[in-house]
Amino acid sequence: MNRFILAAKFTGSNVQQVGRKLLPLLNNAGDSYRGIGRVSESVAGIRPSSSVQQNHQITRSITAATINTTRSWLSLHHYTPNGYALSEMRRTKSSMAVDIEEAIIPDELTSNIKSTVNATYDQSVREPFPSIVIGTENSIQPQGSFAEAQAQFLDPDPDMVDTLRDGLLKTNMGIVAHYYMDVELQGVLQALKNSHPDLENRVGIADSLKMGDLAVDMCRENGVTSVICLGVDFMSESVAAILGKNGCGDVPVYRATAKHIGCSLAESAETETYRAWLHTESKRALDDGCVPLHVIYINTSLETKAISTSIVPTITCTSSNVVQTMLQAASEIPNLRILYGPDTYMGENLERLLEVIGATDDWTDSKIKTELHSAHTNASLQKLRDNLVVFPQGNCVVHHMFGNQVVDTVKEHYYDKPDTYVTAHLEVPGEMFDIAITKSLTDGGVVGSTSDILNFISRKVREAADSATDDVVGKRRLRFILGTEAGMVTSIVKSVQDILSTTSPSLSRGQQVEAEIIFPVSSEAVMTTDDCDSNSISTLNGKETELAIVPGVAGGEGCSTAGGCATCPFMKMNDLDAVQDIIDLVDDNNDRSKRQLQKHLPPTGLQGKFIDGIDAIEMGTEAILFMRKFMQSKSMPPELVQKVTTFSK
Repeated sequence: MNRFILAAKFTGSNVQQVGRKLLPLLNNAGDSYRGIGRVSESVAGIRPSSSVQQNHQITRSITAATINTTRSWLSLHHYTPNGYALSEMRRTKSSMAVDIEEAIIPDELTSNIKSTVNATYDQSVREPFPSIVIGTENSIQPQGSFAEAQAQFLDPDPDMVDTLRDGLLKTNMGIVAHYYMDVELQGVLQALKNSHPDLENRVGIADSLKMGDLAVDMCRENGVTSVICLGVDFMSESVAAILGKNGCGDVPVYRATAKHIGCSLAESAETETYRAWLHTESKRALDDGCVPLHVIYINTSLETKAISTSIVPTITCTSSNVVQTMLQAASEIPNLRILYGPDTYMGENLERLLEVIGATDDWTDSKIKTELHSAHTNASLQKLRDNLVVFPQGNCVVHHMFGNQVVDTVKEHYYDKPDTYVTAHLEVPGEMFDIAITKSLTDGGVVGSTSDILNFISRKVREAADSATDDVVGKRRLRFILGTEAGMVTSIVKSVQDILSTTSPSLSRGQQVEAEIIFPVSSEAVMTTDDCDSNSISTLNGKETELAIVPGVAGGEGCSTAGGCATCPFMKMNDLDAVQDIIDLVDDNNDRSKRQLQKHLPPTGLQGKFIDGIDAIEMGTEAILFMRKFMQSKSMPPELVQKVTTFSK
């Protein structure tokens, strides 16, 4: 027998993944497996899912584990093939990861376990993908283990909702969260909005730009005195900046953790390489007789926006407005060259979008003017494509390659089936985007932002529900390939349920509409720290070994390279325990809690700094304000046009 210390990152879903891998080995052990699992210091800032700790007996997980109600201890005690006993559990407030200590495992198992968890995920995904079926009367049917992990949190624990509700009301706080929070967290936030009339507009889930708008509304209309921002660091930084620009600079914005919540995509624009690219391409534009405009993705830091603005005229964009931003700028500014970054995948997809329109006979000049932009034709779109320069090194490092297998599965099991639609975020690289854009030409899919995807699915379900009649009996199932981060499913489920619940009662005797949300991942996919980070160390037979396990394939702001979508580990540094911790600290309101809350404020790297004699924060927000003015007026701000047309070396 050997001592085996396992350090692994656990969330609601990857507990199941670990269990599926370890359970067959443990069942074959014969002898008992003894272990004490305790909640300890965070591994890479990623905590176990708190609702898993709310009396959910995880029968599909390690089999020996049940986790207590509030931020407590996870116990693994005296496992035998016939059952297990639970040791005492208690509440703590610490940051959490799971550290299984002093586990006694037979010699013959250690090599099997090591080879199991250190192997990269199984790329064989020819079987149908996991999915969640949303039916009438709010029914939810998960199909596949990945979907089960998502679905178990769609109906949140009422005690947790009540606890957070009381805390928010007592402290007069608001919450803004990104769409890519995990399903557990989003499920509770959705329930919070409906738990009390005063919270309906004080809890919001949105994309990164809308988060700031929601925070402003909370302060102005609902009088919140502090805001919890659930996202990565540049999002909290942006929310704080937008609050400041709208006269709410005295309202503190708190991040979920005192640790850095990074984003490799955003950080790729904080390098000398990116700045050198801007210098080089802006000068090349002038040499070619063009004028440069830098269109930068909103998902970047304020520092990046400030430095970029000091180099070349800059406007931010979102995945929702990037196409219109480029079209409008090209229509107003002669000889424009657009420098787009840092998201290489999105930039390449924009190039592909313009190519597809130009190569499709159906997209006549008349249709382009009517459906795309009134000032454009095929010739002007070709000129825009020729003068679009994409930063070549802005890929998210947590994207993981699926090769062609995901696309093959889509084509084999879904592509030509009736009522099947393909959605893809603009950040999705590879063949998955090509499938979605091809389908979108006939309204069989959509490419765009998270909001675009949500609106498309909602529209299709509404059209089907409205067209259902008593004459047709049976079920009509609409299938949607979800080509974006899996956390989106919470908002999708809420929207679909709202639509189906308003269907005429008389239709209960006729055709019933269902929506199936399909996750393009391998249901059994498991990856290790080699695919994510290397902060988890285990000891196997006296030797230190990396042994971190997470479910599904790696995912970033969008999906993996050819469409394998899972969850973003950076986003998952936000959880319910962290939210409760912030509420407790605000409620305590003593010197110690105030000092701790200071650590949760957004990054302040630009505080007190100047670039070319201009306040760095002012310079960093200029590009955001240009975008806001464009969104309001539908034309480029005159001051931006002036900067572009007079730009010189």
